[in-house]
Amino acid sequence: MRLAFYGRFSSDNQRETSIADQLRIVQRWAHQHGHKVISQFSDEATSGASLKLLLGLQRALDAAAAEPHPFDAIVVDQLSRLSRDIGDTDAIIKRLRFIGISIIAVADNINTADDTTKISVTVKSLVNELYLDDLRKATKRGLDGQFLKGYATGGRTYGFISEPVHGPDASEPGGPHGRSEPVGYRIKINPAEAAVVRRIFQDFREGNGEKAIAKNLNAEKNERLWLPNTVFLMLQNQKYVGHFIFNRREWVKNPSTGRRAYRWRPPEQWEVRKSEDLRIIDDDLWAAVQRRLRTRRHLFAHGRSRTAHLLSALLFCETCGACLSVVGRNHYGCRSHAESGVCPNPIRIHRISLEQVVLSELASRLSCFIDDLVKAATQIVQHNADGDTHRQLEKMRAQADAIMDAVKSGALGGRALEEALLSYQQIWDQVQSLEKHARSDSPSPFNEVRYDRAVVDDFISRLPETLCAQVDLGREFLQQTLEQIKIADVGEREISCPICKKALKKLTPQHLEKHGLGLEESYRKFPHLGFNRCTRVIIKPTAGGLLCTGKVFGLMVAGQGLELSIPG
Repeated sequence: MRLAFYGRFSSDNQRETSIADQLRIVQRWAHQHGHKVISQFSDEATSGASLKLLLGLQRALDAAAAEPHPFDAIVVDQLSRLSRDIGDTDAIIKRLRFIGISIIAVADNINTADDTTKISVTVKSLVNELYLDDLRKATKRGLDGQFLKGYATGGRTYGFISEPVHGPDASEPGGPHGRSEPVGYRIKINPAEAAVVRRIFQDFREGNGEKAIAKNLNAEKNERLWLPNTVFLMLQNQKYVGHFIFNRREWVKNPSTGRRAYRWRPPEQWEVRKSEDLRIIDDDLWAAVQRRLRTRRHLFAHGRSRTAHLLSALLFCETCGACLSVVGRNHYGCRSHAESGVCPNPIRIHRISLEQVVLSELASRLSCFIDDLVKAATQIVQHNADGDTHRQLEKMRAQADAIMDAVKSGALGGRALEEALLSYQQIWDQVQSLEKHARSDSPSPFNEVRYDRAVVDDFISRLPETLCAQVDLGREFLQQTLEQIKIADVGEREISCPICKKALKKLTPQHLEKHGLGLEESYRKFPHLGFNRCTRVIIKPTAGGLLCTGKVFGLMVAGQGLELSIPG
């Protein structure tokens, strides 16, 4: 019998050699019974609680479904290596049984090819799942005890460190590596980090925001990177006033995704411990910070809404590679520079100005290289068509082989035999026709992308207005047609009024009102006014978008029914 071995180890206490041990046991069993292990699959340091997270097992199941089957059974050391979820185990067995492949668990003496093992499989699967439940409860119980003793329960909070605590018999080696194991880890204040925590709270009380605080900390070239979200969460962490809470959340597996998600437990189930020895922030400073957070909380909940602008998700900083986002009211800027100051790119561009520049450039260059992109799109279609032809040939050959096998077996006779031979001949006629076409040097007319130039020229003439008129459709079109837009800082630039030519430090609405213009009107009419520095805008189109975005505006390839997009 041809066997595929599957092994898994899950916890940190196990090592990669665990899989080697499982393989050795399986190979010894296979040798004793005259079988051969021809394939190996494994999952390392992965819990058996969810089938969807076991990528090695998924590969084994996909391989088992191939035709012809590469092996006759999947063999494991124990059934628990397959999965510790009774539902997943049952689903795996049913799936493999349907395609004629069994599962063998060596240590459990189970072979699913034998119908009498159904009860054994169910009982063993239930025991494996209950073991996981008991392990989860035992771990939770141990953490409860550590918390009530004042020890750390995992994770690390900035401002604190943990040191091992040994029992009275610490001099005697008792651990797996010949060293004494600590009975717990006591939390202590880290003086250097505590000073930074106090500074963050004081700066926030004095009116600085999270972005300003993060920028100031990053400017000092500390070893860690400070982000505004990190600062915001620290300002709400009750551990800094010596208030430690445990058991607030529980982790539950989502059956749809196989991943864990947390849920808040009722407050009466929380375990609270107060320790003045671990206080970093005094009550007055804490109260002042919480008061300021409450007074401006409405800005996060209601004042800001998630917006979708025309160039969203397309803009990138050439310096650091981060996304450009709306960092002011209507200005794009590098997020890494605006939020944490780690990127030196200080560019600020008004949204309307950048949209006008990108769309104008897109329209002006479109007719110059549309032919090149159509050729590239034709090659894509041709490549896809060749792949389809190859798959179709394989399928037809398999059908012909199946018919011939039935004829050779002698199972067919009379009219059935005549129809089978007729079908066999028709299939091979089609195969020969497709092979002849595949060997031809001339491309198929059905794979050639063509377009109506008049339709394209008419669309180009109205491109900026069309895309801006319907932002959702415009975003879909641009995101399919363009790969990305990079924004590079070139240097300082002088700002002057395009009408009176007066040098300005900053373009203001008051100055524009003298000329009877509004801000938005000025940015549309004179887009360069929206750039605070000399800027290089790099627009990178994609040939693949030519085939999938024409439907947005109803442009079709003439005579062939293939969709055409306007590339940029």
